[in-house]
Amino acid sequence: MASEDFSAPFTLYAATYSICAIMVMMTYEMRGKPREGRPEMKLERKFIDIGLPAREQLSEFYLLKVNPKGTVPVLVNEKLLEKPIAESVDISYYIADWYPSLLPPQHEQVIKELINELHGISYKLLTFGTKTKYPNLNHDWLLEQAKRTDISEEYRKALEYKAELTKDWADNHSEEDLAVNETRTRNFCAKILALMEKRPEEKDRFTYIFGPEPTVLDAHTVVFFGRVYEKERLDLLPSPLVKWHEHIRNTDLWKRAVPVGTTLPPMW
Repeated sequence: MASEDFSAPFTLYAATYSICAIMVMMTYEMRGKPREGRPEMKLERKFIDIGLPAREQLSEFYLLKVNPKGTVPVLVNEKLLEKPIAESVDISYYIADWYPSLLPPQHEQVIKELINELHGISYKLLTFGTKTKYPNLNHDWLLEQAKRTDISEEYRKALEYKAELTKDWADNHSEEDLAVNETRTRNFCAKILALMEKRPEEKDRFTYIFGPEPTVLDAHTVVFFGRVYEKERLDLLPSPLVKWHEHIRNTDLWKRAVPVGTTLPPMW
C-alpha cells in the first residue's frame, strides 16, 4: 500500500531524445507552485540508452521491473505510487495534480481533448519517415533474443510481448500513413493557433496558449513543435507558432527540459 510521504523522491526513467520523456520534463519545468500542503516534488532523472545497440529499455531488469512495454518515460516512487506510471500523459497529469496551475479547471476539458489529439499523431513516423529500418531491426532483434536458451522464461515472455508491440510500427509506416499524420499535425496546429487568438492581449509580454501561465498543453505542444521544427518541416507549422516555439527554445526553460538542446535523435 502506497503511503503519503510526499517528501519521498520520484525517479523518472527517461531517454535523451525521447520526445515523450521530454514532454514530461517540460511539464515539470513549467510546474508553478505546489498544491497547498505539499512540498516541492523531488524528481530525479535516470537516463537510459534506448538506441542501437544498447537497447537498455529492453533489458531483463527494465521489462520485468520497470515497464513491460519497454518504453520511456516511466515515473517510479515506491512510497507514493502503487505501481510505476508508464505513459507520458498520465505522468504529466500526476504532476499537474501536484501543481494545479498546469491544469486549470476552466481549461481542463479543452486541454485534455487536445492532449489526446496530439498523442494521436505518430511522432515516430514524422521523425523517421517511411524508409527507416529501425522498427524492423528492433522487432527482429526481440524475436532473436526470445530464442536464447540462457534467459529466464519470464524474460522470454516479456521479449515476445514487446515484439508484438513493435510489430505495429513496423507494419504502419507507409506514405499513406505519413500523409495522415501530416494532416493531423496541421489540424492540431490550427486549433492551437485559434486558442492563442482568443488570449487577452498582452502587449510586449510573451504569453502561453491560454495566457501568462503555462499549462500541461503548453509543455507537450512546445516539445512537439520542437521535433517538427528540428526536422525542418516548417510547412506543417504556421509562422506564429514557429515564432512562439523559437521564443521558448531560447530560454533557460528549454535548456532545463531538453538535455542536449534538441529533441531530434540520430537517424538510423
